[in-house]
Amino acid sequence: MAIPGPWATLTSDQKRSRVLDVADELFARDGVDVPMPVLADRLGVGVGSIYRQVGSKDDLIAHLVAARARALRERFLATLDEPDPWEALVEATHATVDDCLRDALSQTAWDEAALVSEEVRDARQGATDALAAMVERARAAGALRDDAGHEDLRLVFCALRELAGIGPRAAHRLADLVLRGMEA
Repeated sequence: MAIPGPWATLTSDQKRSRVLDVADELFARDGVDVPMPVLADRLGVGVGSIYRQVGSKDDLIAHLVAARARALRERFLATLDEPDPWEALVEATHATVDDCLRDALSQTAWDEAALVSEEVRDARQGATDALAAMVERARAAGALRDDAGHEDLRLVFCALRELAGIGPRAAHRLADLVLRGMEA
């Protein structure tokens, strides 16, 4: 959501927020190969203004990827409060499949950003820990096979980041096949 008003009238926090919002939308739609001058044009500012607010393009991408990982963490942790652990796991899995399909930023930068950013590594670890907690809760409820684990779902998510072009129907079918294979 863009903040109204000319750039010069915005506070530093508002400028940073605007850059992050517009970059998030642009990179999610088109991937990380979008040149910074395109982002600057969308913002109506010069490229230098972007760098002053968020640092380098790598810093910007790392921030956006870390935010996605934190959102996944929250999604997975929210399942721990749901009455049916299996249904919560299935719902969270399919919501994450949708994210994998529609988010070009995650498709193109999920792993690379972790190589250069401790913030991303920490956020991804938090998401992985929450995914594991969600899976373990379903296991404790008797919903999972003994050999099923959170890595099975990570495989689906990783595959879909690479194969987003298979479309929603095939992607959800793949997730359903893995979930059925995990189910007790």
